[in-house]
Amino acid sequence: MPRPVTPVLSQTGTDADWMDQEPSGGLAQLLKGGLLDTAPASQAAMGRPGFGFAAQDYLGLASHPAVQAAALSAVALQQPQAKAAIHVLEARLAAILGLPRVATFASGSDAIRQALAAVLSSDDDVLIDAAAPSAMFETVLDCRAGLHRFPSGSIEAVERRLIRLSRQHRRGRLVIAVPAVSAYGSKLADLADLTLLARLHNALLIVDVSHDLGAMGQDGGGMMEIHGCLGRIDIVVGSLAKCFGAAGGFAAFRDPDFGSAIRRDARPMLPQNASTILAAAAVAFSEDGRRRRRNLHGISLRLRNHLMADGARVIGQASPLVPILLPARTALPRTALLESAGPRVTLLQAPTVPLHAPRWRIQLNASHSPADIDDLAELIRDVSRAFDRTPARAAVAV
Repeated sequence: MPRPVTPVLSQTGTDADWMDQEPSGGLAQLLKGGLLDTAPASQAAMGRPGFGFAAQDYLGLASHPAVQAAALSAVALQQPQAKAAIHVLEARLAAILGLPRVATFASGSDAIRQALAAVLSSDDDVLIDAAAPSAMFETVLDCRAGLHRFPSGSIEAVERRLIRLSRQHRRGRLVIAVPAVSAYGSKLADLADLTLLARLHNALLIVDVSHDLGAMGQDGGGMMEIHGCLGRIDIVVGSLAKCFGAAGGFAAFRDPDFGSAIRRDARPMLPQNASTILAAAAVAFSEDGRRRRRNLHGISLRLRNHLMADGARVIGQASPLVPILLPARTALPRTALLESAGPRVTLLQAPTVPLHAPRWRIQLNASHSPADIDDLAELIRDVSRAFDRTPARAAVAV
């Protein structure tokens, strides 16, 4: 999967080093000129936990004492105990998702590739959301199935393609593959309508829940819970690293026969990671997890409201991700200026996103406070003013 472009400051060392290398640059002049304080205050800010907006740890569980203790104790697990942890995790996920068969993998990308490869054939036609993970596109192409891209989050586009393909002579199945929350645009899939369409056209529905399972929904069931679709999706795949504090992925199947077709040579999840994820799940699906999700949803809405009131081009809907579109010509210097004041953000550029639509992806977690959000919004406002203000006209001599 393409990686986000690293901001200028991260490429050239510290803020001070970068300014020394470009003493005559316009951005260096802005930084030195005092628009945003780059002396000790910003250094202190950079050390603040609340100023990290580039990590995917939506519930803030990576630093939870119980999760850290589980990670440490997992190192000493014996082989039988280690294997048991993976089986317990698979059973736990099956209960959460309301599906009979779950398989775990070393990563979310592995889970996607193995699940799709197990069910697709060259005769199938696959409708893929344009914002789906690259692993989905790659696997469909590898299987030589028909690939039909549709605009992200568009139910109408899915329905039109299903109707057209249903009228054609086909030997294979129709398959719909979508992310529940798109990673680059924070668009939310309407899983209730997609489920109905899939049943109506006898299509297989595959949903990636990497960015919502555990982090959204009252009980942590993500978009499937919000749309009343738990147990109704044919295949559910995703990464567990975004919300559960350790690397790993899974695939869950409504039809156990699909799960039986999974290749056995896939990279397995590390048993230590399974123990860590189990400990994180115990917190995520508890009352503490509910409190964390409420805070996460609240700060997402708070930041979006701040930014939209300031005229920022915020896209998508409320989720742990807040994407902000930037002018293509100034995306890098805007990022450098913002990060000089402390916050760490993810800058997405081509080929990850369209060339004309670079963006910041603000990645929130439940440990952020309202004050952290207000500070970030204020800094983004300052950066926008620095680049968007119109120079005063020179006085005309009479």
